[in-house]
Amino acid sequence: MQVSTKLFNDQQIRQFGKLTADIQEKQEKIASGKAILRASDDPVTAVELSAAREQEQLLSRFEDNAYKAQLRLSAGDKTLQETISVMTRISELATQARSPAYDGFSRRAILTEVKSLHQTLVDLANTRDAYGKSLFSGFKTDADAFVRNMDDSVSYNGDRGIHTVQVSENVNVSTSLDGESVFGRVQTTGGPKSIFEIVEGLMGSIDPLREINEMATAHGKARIRLELPRQNQDWSFTLKGGLGEVTIETTLSTGMEENLADAINAKSDQTGVSAEFDSDTGSIFLTEQGTDLIVIEDIEIEGEGIASEAGFYNMAVMSLDENGAEIGKERFLTDEDQLLGQGIRNVLDSIDHLGLQQAKLGAQASKAEIQLDVLQSRKLAVTRDISAMGDADLAKLVTELQSQLTNRDAAQQAFAKIGQQSLFDYIR
Repeated sequence: MQVSTKLFNDQQIRQFGKLTADIQEKQEKIASGKAILRASDDPVTAVELSAAREQEQLLSRFEDNAYKAQLRLSAGDKTLQETISVMTRISELATQARSPAYDGFSRRAILTEVKSLHQTLVDLANTRDAYGKSLFSGFKTDADAFVRNMDDSVSYNGDRGIHTVQVSENVNVSTSLDGESVFGRVQTTGGPKSIFEIVEGLMGSIDPLREINEMATAHGKARIRLELPRQNQDWSFTLKGGLGEVTIETTLSTGMEENLADAINAKSDQTGVSAEFDSDTGSIFLTEQGTDLIVIEDIEIEGEGIASEAGFYNMAVMSLDENGAEIGKERFLTDEDQLLGQGIRNVLDSIDHLGLQQAKLGAQASKAEIQLDVLQSRKLAVTRDISAMGDADLAKLVTELQSQLTNRDAAQQAFAKIGQQSLFDYIR
C-alpha cells in the first residue's frame, strides 16, 4: 500500500485537531467547574442533573416562602404583643379611675390618656409588613384594616381572607389573621364585641360627667326616676328587701313607667317592698314594710351593651326619710356593661383573646420554622447530588490535561521532524 506524504500529513492534522478539541473541552470543564458541558457528554446523567436542578429551584422557592411567612408572622406577633401592652395599660388606668380617691380632674386626665391609647390601638391594627402590605385586612392588603367613621367609631375595612403560602409539596402556612377575628370578636359576658367598642365603652364609664353606681340602697323609703327611650325596652334588675330578693323584669318606654311599679308589686310578697306610681311626676316611690334596707343592683337594659359618651338610659334612685324628704344625692344605675367594673372585665377578656390570637400566630411561625429546617436538609441533599453529578474532578482533569499537553507537544515535535524528510533523503 502506498502512503503519500499528503495523506500522512492529513491524518496527523486530524489527530492534532481531535487532541486539541479534547484539550479545549478539559480546559472548559476546569474553567467552569462542571463535568457536563453538553447533554451529549452524558445523556443519562444530564437528564438526572436537570431533574435535580429543577427540584433545587422548587425547594428554593419553598424556602423563600417560608422566610416571607416568618417575616409576616413575626410582625404580627410583635403587633399583638404591643396591643396587649396597650390594653394592660388601659386596664390599669380604669382600675385607678374606679378608686374613690380619684376626683373629677384625675378622671379627666385618665380619660385623656385612654383616648390616646385608643388611637394607638387603631394604628397597631393597621400595621403593615416589610413590603407595605396590611397585616390584618385579609386579602385587601393595600387598604387599612380599620377606619374611623363619621361618629368617631371604628369599623373593619378588610375581609375575612387569610393569606397562606406553600412551604412544601403538601404544606401551607398562614402568614397572618384577619382583623375581624383578631380585633372584632372578643367574647364577653355581653356577647362578642370589638376591642375598639370595649375601649370606647370604658371611656364612657370613666367620663367624670357620668356618675354611675353599681347599686343603690335606701332605708325604708326610696324614689325612682327613669330615663327611657321612646321605643319599648326590656329591663331587669335585682330587688332586695326585708323578706328576700327577686329579679324584676318588665318592658318600659317613655310613658310606661307604671309598668315598673306593677312588676315590683307583683313580687312584693317575696321582698317586702311595695311601689306606688306618681302620674304627675312619673316617679315611683318604694316602701319597705319593715323599714329594712332596700337594695337595687345588677341592672340589665336591652341595647345598652356598650357605654356611650353621648348619654344612656338609667334609673335614678334617691333615699327618702320617713317624711319623704330627700337624703343624700341621687345614685344613677344603668346596664351592668356601662359600669367601670364590667368595662375592666371586658378589657381583661380582650387581653385573653389577644393572647389566644398571638398563640395562633406562634403556631404558624413554629410550623414555618419546622418546614424551613426540613427544606434546608432536603436542599442540602439535592445540592450534594447535583455536585456529585455535575461538578468536575479538577485534580483528575488537570492531571489529564497536563498529560495531553505533553503528548501533544511531543507529537508535534515528532511530526515536524518527520515532515522535514523527503524521498531524496532516502535516495542519498
